[in-house]
Amino acid sequence: MELVKLTHENIDQEHICCAISNNKDIQVMSKKKWLKDRLDEGQA
Repeated sequence: MELVKLTHENIDQEHICCAISNNKDIQVMSKKKWLKDRLDEGQA
């Protein structure tokens, strides 16, 4: 298994949802938007 650190630069290309494989699916797009909006919250 490979661990990938999601960043603003790579989140659009990474596969983040094991149940849904299509990046154009509304659920995948919504999840990626939610993650993008919160990527900086854990940075110190």
